[in-house]
This record gives sequence, C-alpha cells and structure tokens, in this order.
Amino acid sequence: MAAGPRDPVFTLYRTLLAYGAVAILILLAGAAEFIYFEPFGKPAGVTVHIAGVYRYDPTTHKTLGPDQRTFTRSDSFAAVVDWSGLPDSITVQAIWYDAFQNVVGGVGPGRPSELSADTVIPAKVAEGLKYHLPGQYIFAVERLDGNLPVEVLGRRIVLVER
Repeated sequence: MAAGPRDPVFTLYRTLLAYGAVAILILLAGAAEFIYFEPFGKPAGVTVHIAGVYRYDPTTHKTLGPDQRTFTRSDSFAAVVDWSGLPDSITVQAIWYDAFQNVVGGVGPGRPSELSADTVIPAKVAEGLKYHLPGQYIFAVERLDGNLPVEVLGRRIVLVER
C-alpha cells in the first residue's frame, strides 16, 4: 500500500492552529491576572482629592482664577492637591507628564504628611523651550512601593492648545 502525496497546506494549517491555541492561552492568562489585581465591584481603596488645575503665577507661587481644562502654550498652570485625605502609611508622588510622556514637574516621593506643604504643584516648561508643548498633559498622584509606582490615586488631564 503506497502513501499518497502529502498536502503541504496541512502542516501550515496545524501550525496556525497551534499559534491560535497559544494566543488564546496568553489572552486567558492576562484576563485572569487583570481580574485578580482589579476585581470587579471592589472599590479602588485610597484616592486623593485633586482640587483642580489652575493658572499659576510663578513669581508669587499662587494659583489664579477657576479650575480649567484647557490652557494656551504661554500659560503657567498648576494642580492643587489635598494630601490630608491620604493615610500616612503610604509613600506617594505627584507628577506632571507632557504630551510626549516627559516628566515636567512634580513633588515626592514622600509620605503625605511630608508633602503637606506642597499643595500647589506647577507644570514646568520643558528644558530648552520658552512655552509648553501643545497636547495633553497628565497630572497623576501615584502610590509607590519601593521606588516603583504601583497605583494611581488620582489623575487630571488638561489640554495645552496650539
């Protein structure tokens, strides 16, 4: 009994099935990890109160006007944080990120009681520039474990227009 010619597509088909099975296993492992660390219906725990993002006067180190979501490139702006709602047993930092995810301001790391004097946190103009870059700026207050951020306790996004 002679064997017939072998179909070359059959090997490729089995290889694609194997890759598909591995991809589904990776997807299920990622979903299980997400559900383990971010369970549904469970409150996030500690959050920080960010009072707002305001225009900022760098000479007096004070905020001006109402809470805003958009600024011009020449505006100075700062976030105001109320550290009193956080337990003193955690380490936190507050950081401004520009549109390219560069750090352009912040305070910390430290315990909330150590940062209580730093309630106004300005976004600085990137080094070598005269104005802020246009785009979205993110202000995030993060809880640290060691020197690594492990949880975002609060976030504000503002837009710097062209």
